Amino acid sequence: MKLTIKLLPPYRKKGEPDEHPILIEGQPVDLQQLAVHLSREWKDRLGYALIDDKKLLTAEFLINGKHAPLETILEEGDQVTIIPYICGG
Repeated sequence: MKLTIKLLPPYRKKGEPDEHPILIEGQPVDLQQLAVHLSREWKDRLGYALIDDKKLLTAEFLINGKHAPLETILEEGDQVTIIPYICGG
């Protein structure tokens, strides 16, 4: 299945494109499985894990510009945008 991953800072580094094609082989995956896959396979590119030690997401995900539950099965051609949570005070 071919997807497009759109990264926002700090995942996207200055001067890099914000969209990256990705091919996921095998059975259909849901959004949470994709986050686990990207955390493992794109560890150097992201610089941050998308799933923390407690198995909680560290970012917000949009599918084709819309919020979706983590159980949403991704479809061929979907664009998944990864938006980091912002903390601070």
